[in-house]
This record gives sequence, C-alpha cells and structure tokens, in this order.
Amino acid sequence: MEIKEHVFGLLVMLAWLNVSYATLSPSGVNYEVVALMAIKQDIKDPHNVLDSWDFSSVDPCSWRMVTCTSDGSVFALGMPGQNLSGTLSPAIENLSNLQSIMLQDNAISGSIPGSIGKLRKLQTLDLSGNKFSGDLPSSFGDLMNLNLLRLNNNSLTGSVPESLSELGSLTLVDLSYNNLSGLLPKISARTFK
Repeated sequence: MEIKEHVFGLLVMLAWLNVSYATLSPSGVNYEVVALMAIKQDIKDPHNVLDSWDFSSVDPCSWRMVTCTSDGSVFALGMPGQNLSGTLSPAIENLSNLQSIMLQDNAISGSIPGSIGKLRKLQTLDLSGNKFSGDLPSSFGDLMNLNLLRLNNNSLTGSVPESLSELGSLTLVDLSYNNLSGLLPKISARTFK
C-alpha cells in the first residue's frame, strides 16, 4: 500500500511539473515548491498543519510553517511540536536559501539526509526531540554559517564527524541523549554558550 502511495505521489508531482512549466515565468519550475511538496509527501501530518502546502500554488510564501525573504525565497521552515512523523526528504537540498530548519519535538524518523550539507546559508538546525537514527552526515562540515545545531533526544549512532570542528560559527551544539560513540571533535570553547 505504501509503495502505491509513493507511486501516486510521484505521478501527481510529475503531472504538476508539466502543468506548472507552462504557467510559470520563463525561468520555468519553482524548485522551492517542488522541494516543499517532496518534503510534505514524506511527512505524516495527523493534524493537517501542512494543508496550505498546495502543489498548484507557485508561491510558497503564503504557506503555513514557511517563512520567506522579501524577494520571495524560502529562508525558514518552522514546524516545532506538530506531531509530524515520517522521514525528512533529501529534496530539502533544493531550498538553497534556507537559513533555519526548526523541526524539533516531532516524531520524524530515519536518517538525517546527507544532502542537508548543501544548504550553505543554513544558520540554525534544530532536529531535537525526534526519532532520527543512523550516523550524523559528514556533510555537516560544509555548513560554514551554522550557528546552532541541536540534535539531542534522538537515536543517532556512530561517531561525531570530525568536520564539525571546522565550523567556526557554531555558538551552540547539543548532541546529548543519543547513542553516539567516540570523542567529540575539538571545537573551540569560545563557540559554546
């Protein structure tokens, strides 16, 4: 049944892409809408807080839980404590202007997508209080603007990537209450509050 839902979702998204290509500006598809719809498809939303996320819309700035810049780019996703479950789609990498991801206190599971490291403008990543498992992506070391990293209260395993020590902008890191092993990479004491 779950495979049928994914196939149906992909067919709907492909149909939407064909329609939206003809109706959007000459630049073509709004990749932020496509990315957000992929995220919505992988999330179970029992309270319908993402109902305003509509693939027929070309402007995600009016959607709940989405914040945009003055020029209309998505720069924040804020969905804390919404009883969301499912997984976090790797399509999040297509939200290239994203500066803040606040998904704490939900029940999102699976691994943290390595593609998150492509979000070069990301400053805040709070995935605490979920059910994420698996290793921390080494691509976290590519998030040079990251100030806050909260992954506490999950089921993450493996070692903490050495690449975290290269993030000079970090002011807060919380990896507590996971199943991480090994030593925490040397991160300058000035980066902790």
